[in-house]
Amino acid sequence: MTGPFEIITFGILVIALLLSFLPKARFARAAFYASGLAFAGFVAVSTFGTPRGPLLPGALLALILLAVTFFRLEYPMPNNWRRKTVFGAYMVLGSLLAALAVILPLGFPVFDPPAPSGPHGVGYAHTILTDDSRTDIVTHSARELPVQVWYPASVPADAEPLPFIPDVEQAGHLMGDNLGLPLEFFDYLGDIKGHSYDGAPVARAGGFPVLVFSHGFGSIGAQNVLLMEHLASHGYVVFSLEHPHQNAWVRLKGGKTASFKPEGFGFQELTPEKTAELEAMIVRLVNAPDYESYANEVSAFMNEQSGFISGLKLWLDDTDYLLDELQAETVGAFGPLYNHMDITRLGVFGMSYGGAAAGMLCLEDARCKAGINMDGLQFGEHNMRFAINRPFMLMNSDGNLFMEPANRKGPTRFKVNEFVYRQATGPMYSLTVANAKHMNYSDFAFLMPVAEKLGLFGPVSADAMNRIMNDYVQGFFDRYLKGVGTPVLDRTGKEDPAILEFIHRNVDEGTFAAGQQLKEGE
Repeated sequence: MTGPFEIITFGILVIALLLSFLPKARFARAAFYASGLAFAGFVAVSTFGTPRGPLLPGALLALILLAVTFFRLEYPMPNNWRRKTVFGAYMVLGSLLAALAVILPLGFPVFDPPAPSGPHGVGYAHTILTDDSRTDIVTHSARELPVQVWYPASVPADAEPLPFIPDVEQAGHLMGDNLGLPLEFFDYLGDIKGHSYDGAPVARAGGFPVLVFSHGFGSIGAQNVLLMEHLASHGYVVFSLEHPHQNAWVRLKGGKTASFKPEGFGFQELTPEKTAELEAMIVRLVNAPDYESYANEVSAFMNEQSGFISGLKLWLDDTDYLLDELQAETVGAFGPLYNHMDITRLGVFGMSYGGAAAGMLCLEDARCKAGINMDGLQFGEHNMRFAINRPFMLMNSDGNLFMEPANRKGPTRFKVNEFVYRQATGPMYSLTVANAKHMNYSDFAFLMPVAEKLGLFGPVSADAMNRIMNDYVQGFFDRYLKGVGTPVLDRTGKEDPAILEFIHRNVDEGTFAAGQQLKEGE
């Protein structure tokens, strides 16, 4: 949301613009005074707050209005075709700037992030690990791995919260590089305060389960801060692992940085044509006439991006290294946590490609006791054989959104990761959020809601999506890492209009949703 002073300033600006369109004999002086007041408001916002790139069109419009209304007062022009042409051009330019002045602050707002609901405060720490046994494929030096952690904390009353995205410059690079906007445009992100506190004392209770999260390909480790804070407030130590050069941008040691250079992954820029081709493949596989046809389609889909199959090993090695270091208790920055966390109760989760990494690690590594793939196609060197034997959850976006509106209906015949769901030998859950697209599984709908108009997000509300992720991720890990009752996992999903489908198999509690039982041999 925008602050009240900014709202008042914008209101005065709109009034000044409308007055400037009216006959000058009666309204020119009022338009001049209103323009001056609006411009003074923008100066005050920039002087006493953080200058915001999204406010620039409004400030520019106020300055233009001030000049135009002054000249209308002091230098009257004859009422001829030249004056009418100039005035018409001014009305067009002023209207365009007014639209931008309103759209940009609403599309890139300063907002109050939802607070975590758990009994603990949330502490935060950050460090950079160095794996001397591996060489980075981009830098050709030892692989560096930035790691953030959110944990249950006893927060002092006078503590100052961190920005919502702890490294504001990292978030600026992610958003700016994707939208073609300068880094300075996003300085205002420092004004968005989260609910995490740097170095806060660890909560006195002990034995907190450990979670390890991996971000999406080309994203950042702080892409799901709301979920990290929520889980930490409910008694989890949550590590978020950065994968340099396959994420948007991150700081390394010695003042170095790593930007997006996905060498070795066969990554192709998603042109409109390529995007349409991939979406057509998704439509075919989720609507395949039978399971065999589906399996052929999903295999072909993954082979179209074969670099993501082999490249996943790099992310698995990154995660293995972090787990080894946590087990050895050798990372000094995490020293205060070791006596309060229980690494034997380990959950792994991730979004998009990070979700695929979580799936493969839980398939192959006995240290993983439960895992979640948040809307990531299950890449990996598994040759479509995925008999995962530990609790796992698939969280899906709505496949209907890839179809023409006339063809959209209830749950699609197959999920993208149907082969994972059907082959599981351990407890398996599959949740599909109605009207959610892939990027709804992040905090970006809060940070840049304007991107919904660009097709990045589905129409599900950011608040509803945040609630669902918090409830189901926490509920799943509570059941399988803490052994506590979690009624949310026993529901069918029909109680919540934001959930299109919730099904499960190989679990003692609850029942299958109607019509979802597997046939013999499938």
